Amino acid sequence: MPTTIKITDQLSNTIDITPNSDSALLKYFKNLSDLSISGAAIALHKGLKLDDPAITSINSGLTFAEPVDLGTSQVDLKIGAGLNGFLGVSKPGGANSKLFDPDPYEDPIPVPPDNRYVSFGFTSTVSANLATGSGDLKFGFAAGATASVTNYRLFATKPTTPALVDAVAATVAGFVIPADIEDLQALPVGAVVTLNGTGSLRFTASANLLAAVNPLASASLPAPLPAVALKGGGSINVGANVQLTGEYQIRLCKLSAERLRLAYYRKSGTSFGIKATASAGISGSIGDTDVLGKLLSAVSSDPKADSDELKRVGLSSDQIGGINEAIKNSISRTVEVAVTAELARSDQHTAAFVYDVDLNSLSAESRRAIHLALDGDLSGLTVDPSVPLPGIRAVRDVFTNVREGKHSLVVNLLGIVNYGWISKLVLAGKTVYDPATGQLVISDTATASRFSTTTLDIGVADSEKLRHVMAENFLVTVAYRGARAAGLQPSLATSHSFFALNEHTSQETVRDELDVVFALSLMETGSPTEIAMTAPEFGRTLFYAMTSYDNALCVSLFLDGNQPRPVEFYEDAGLQALACLVHKGDFDQARLLPTSDRKLWQQMKELGQPTIHTLFPPDTPMPVLGAIVSDYSVIRWWSDSMHSTAEKLAGVNAFLATHPTADDENNDFKRLRVDLADHLRSVAANTKESFGRPWGLLAMFIASGRRAGRKALLTGRNLSIAGEKPVESAIGTGAGT
Repeated sequence: MPTTIKITDQLSNTIDITPNSDSALLKYFKNLSDLSISGAAIALHKGLKLDDPAITSINSGLTFAEPVDLGTSQVDLKIGAGLNGFLGVSKPGGANSKLFDPDPYEDPIPVPPDNRYVSFGFTSTVSANLATGSGDLKFGFAAGATASVTNYRLFATKPTTPALVDAVAATVAGFVIPADIEDLQALPVGAVVTLNGTGSLRFTASANLLAAVNPLASASLPAPLPAVALKGGGSINVGANVQLTGEYQIRLCKLSAERLRLAYYRKSGTSFGIKATASAGISGSIGDTDVLGKLLSAVSSDPKADSDELKRVGLSSDQIGGINEAIKNSISRTVEVAVTAELARSDQHTAAFVYDVDLNSLSAESRRAIHLALDGDLSGLTVDPSVPLPGIRAVRDVFTNVREGKHSLVVNLLGIVNYGWISKLVLAGKTVYDPATGQLVISDTATASRFSTTTLDIGVADSEKLRHVMAENFLVTVAYRGARAAGLQPSLATSHSFFALNEHTSQETVRDELDVVFALSLMETGSPTEIAMTAPEFGRTLFYAMTSYDNALCVSLFLDGNQPRPVEFYEDAGLQALACLVHKGDFDQARLLPTSDRKLWQQMKELGQPTIHTLFPPDTPMPVLGAIVSDYSVIRWWSDSMHSTAEKLAGVNAFLATHPTADDENNDFKRLRVDLADHLRSVAANTKESFGRPWGLLAMFIASGRRAGRKALLTGRNLSIAGEKPVESAIGTGAGT
């Protein structure tokens, strides 16, 4: 193989370059090819210094005279003959000049006024014959994908200025492909290397997820209700294998002779596909190491009793394994959502991982971790940051907040209020998970049959059906809690949620979802309309909003002191919720008229549903009139249901106030309980679909005096809005306060 490269420009200027002994041209190129410059005829002018005014920023194509294969023991990359290389000179344009400006990876590098960067690189194809994970020069890029490697070498123009051809020759002769620690050591100070392509980055880490328990009652089961053996504030710690797939850049910056920065970036305007797999033990027994055991430890106030009960009944290993699998899938999807949110945080660069490396302080384990990281496997750097590797410091790690317990696994226990113990609920029902959000659902069989996608005991929830069922059960549960009969500790909150996974999210959808975040007082800056206009389309997004209510707040939803709240109280809250979701100037803005004109609302009530349309302008479009009638029907259903429930609760509380010694077997008290249960079954059976959507969530939130705990997340490509506030005191609550 020849040991020199000849580069020729369009004016037939030629330079011969002998690669350095540690250059990738000798180490990884299986053959060398002469190059010719396309454009920028000044590139090889031998009379020019690098700071000559005639030299502006140069970006020239390079044509390879023949194909080139790269690799060590095999061919990893293939450069085709033709225009597949590039040569450039970056000249500062002012005091704030930057390399990569604009930078599609949103982290440009400052260039001092007296410095220049000379760049050399190529575009190649990753060998299609490579097996997954193999290849010393693959860098995680997919087989058959296009990959580019570029070196940017820094030159100072003071006190002496190198000649242009000398700078080009030095850059090409010292070309580095960072596949080994020795390659990193060979980089000159100030040099930058970028590797761009499409593929997968992998890492293993420990996820510490807060267990957000959502205890719910089932209207299908009778009272009295037992004390519930739950606790709040627990967490589940599991291992997770994560894969990020998409277009990315590996960037290395040589900060000094010993120090190097290694970073992994997602391209701006794109998103990673994320696949997570919880790696906790999936066994056929119940213990501390399987995920069912971990779940019991996190949420049960007596995990040993729950575990003993499950063992006593003698679940088969297949049954336990199936339950574990559902919990594992729930955790896996929860981790995926959490990583998506972290990657999309608007206040962060597109860098998913950034490390500072001291090349002189690396241990054997550190060197192995760096080598694997350059192959696209960052597990050695992420698996246990509590035990730092010598010579490596994490500057940014997208998994940090997941590792530190800043994300939650939502555990919905549909019917726990009726059963009291998680073990009894597990034995009597089904364990499924929601594939959109990762929420875990353990439900009694009758309720689960309405949203489970399988006839098996373990399966996947239908997200749309689950949302509606959970809204029903939430309404029943807050009523039981309002009657002080749910058996739940004051510290445990009951949650109401809405979630939506959109594949191709429009501006209108983003605005509508941000309206909910804004109404929950979780947006500190910006407006929904302004944010929605920042992109023509937002790709795949996940929206999640949740409100939570403790015992005191549940009581205040229905009672003002000892008196049931009037119908008008709920109507006002419902109209305020509607006003949060409809915009002036929109096609359906007429829906706002009753929200600002209570006289019109009263007329609508007097006329009734069939003739409501006569109160609106004759040119109001029929679809809008239909929406107005629907709004009216939903608000009237909800306000009547809430008020009638408030009257039942007031009756229960009045009886208890006048009969302080009455026990559960008191016949009058039992009659009141049965009457309440029958009423709640009727309310649940007639729950409108809109109550499971943002309107219902906001109507209840406003009825709480906007004191319910709340959290929201909207995340997608270049979009991450998140916020959270705790439950506030229920004193003086009321719609509009």
